[in-house]
Amino acid sequence: MFKYYAGIAIMCVIFAVLALFFSANAATLATIFMGMAAAFIAIGFVTSGPESRW
Repeated sequence: MFKYYAGIAIMCVIFAVLALFFSANAATLATIFMGMAAAFIAIGFVTSGPESRW
């Protein structure tokens, strides 16, 4: 599951970079997307242990 959540986090980082270039509300959107990326990485770390396998 860690690879799945890491992939979503990488997509959120890409969205944040694109928001910086193409958005009128660049700072707000980039902050939101980076927060989402951090949340998905945290979920990935929490669910990566052998005792937490689904």
